Amino acid sequence: MKNAIKNILMTLPFVIMGCQDETERITLDFPQDTMGLKVSSSDVVLNQDLGNEEAISFTWGSAANRGEGTKLTYYFKMDMADNNFETSIAKVEIPEGVQSISYTHKEMNALLSGWKVTAGETVMLEAEIIAEVSGGSVYMKPEISKVQFSVTGYYIAARDLFIVGSAVEGMDATKSLKMNEVISEQKYEWGGHLKQGDFKFIKSRTSLTPSYTRGADNNTLVYDETDDGTETLFHIDTEGYYFITVDVEKLTITNEYPDGNDYQNIWIIGGATPAGWNVPSTIELTKKNQVEFVYEGPLYEGELKFMLQNDKGFECDYLMAETNGASIFSTKMIRKNYPETKDANDTKWKVNLSETGNYRITLDTYMMTIIFEKQVVPEVPENIPYKRIWILGQPNNNWTLGSAQELSYDSSRNIFVWEGKLSKGTFKFPVNDLTPGYGFLDYLMPKNVNDKRASLEETHMQFIEKADDEHDYQWEVQDNETGNYKIFLNVIDMTVKFEKLP
Repeated sequence: MKNAIKNILMTLPFVIMGCQDETERITLDFPQDTMGLKVSSSDVVLNQDLGNEEAISFTWGSAANRGEGTKLTYYFKMDMADNNFETSIAKVEIPEGVQSISYTHKEMNALLSGWKVTAGETVMLEAEIIAEVSGGSVYMKPEISKVQFSVTGYYIAARDLFIVGSAVEGMDATKSLKMNEVISEQKYEWGGHLKQGDFKFIKSRTSLTPSYTRGADNNTLVYDETDDGTETLFHIDTEGYYFITVDVEKLTITNEYPDGNDYQNIWIIGGATPAGWNVPSTIELTKKNQVEFVYEGPLYEGELKFMLQNDKGFECDYLMAETNGASIFSTKMIRKNYPETKDANDTKWKVNLSETGNYRITLDTYMMTIIFEKQVVPEVPENIPYKRIWILGQPNNNWTLGSAQELSYDSSRNIFVWEGKLSKGTFKFPVNDLTPGYGFLDYLMPKNVNDKRASLEETHMQFIEKADDEHDYQWEVQDNETGNYKIFLNVIDMTVKFEKLP
């Protein structure tokens, strides 16, 4: 019995081997390509200016019939050439009856970016159309047709969009306001002050056309290539701060009017400011609308931040830079509440010596952004006797020379101008140079005085060279006169005008 089992076991491998030898292996070949995939150009150069226009198209014929009961479904793929479609775009199912597919310049450039192709580089791509078979009684391989072609991409340059109209600086393209490009050539944002009036969006500061104007309602845009007199502009009824978002692909617009926030007063302080680190002398910013505050005046070498209270010393809440020593070119600010503002969290902006000068600083407490704009100082003509003028003593009755604020020169009217807050106290105007220090300065002072003092009604000035105590004449602000003023000095006629602002 044992010998019989042994004989069976010995013959078993040969039985198995014999069965394996009899197994028929069938290899299915891909069917012949009858679709003939074609590309509109074998060498495509993409152009950003043609973004939404067709850059390339693919066409093909019908695949071979696979017999009764079968159905063909077509799919499109595209990838870097000779990559076996391992990094292909997602397979695109082609609708029944359609035998073409196309891509725009913008879409193709985005695909190149996704494949990490360097902007401007020419690469070979490969596309294929696949005709998959379903419904048959046996499996049948799909029919495939392929084509290769070269594509050259482009570097995505910024494409500007501007707001123009009577709600901003008038219907003058050169004075339009630039929006922030959030998504390249698609989404734009802008926050700022709009007056009662109309506006639209233009592509450059050289022409009012083409433009995006009001569509069917206040939430839609239409694109106008020519101004034929039928365009409808967007309209602002209530003056104030607005935050606008525009999507030029979806042709949509949102327009937010913040009701305001808890920021009622903001003061600037720091060694870079006329107030220095003297809390009582902090300079209050001008509130332009429900969320914007503005400081206009000199910045010196040093640091600065913004106080939200000025009656608690330094133990208060602040608007600060994100990091200590932040450049004045940084645009982000954050709020910190006391005692978070102490020590390492005391983050301030830093003004370098090369950056000093007169500035307009705009704080947007809705977007929590800050913009430092250095003011261009017009060249003072030779016939103007005084090239530089400061106000000393104001604001806040501060008599340190480092706190003197320089007036700006208005070349259109040949006058010097200052705008700010006048508090109770006196002031005068040093001219030309502050470096000699007290006792060596020249001044513009009131001409008609009573006990060396003149009211704001005194509009005549006199020049006093190296004024001393005996000739120290000053204008005086009374309690009932404090407030925001605009001061105009005409140094040819030697007159001054004090205009109290609302």
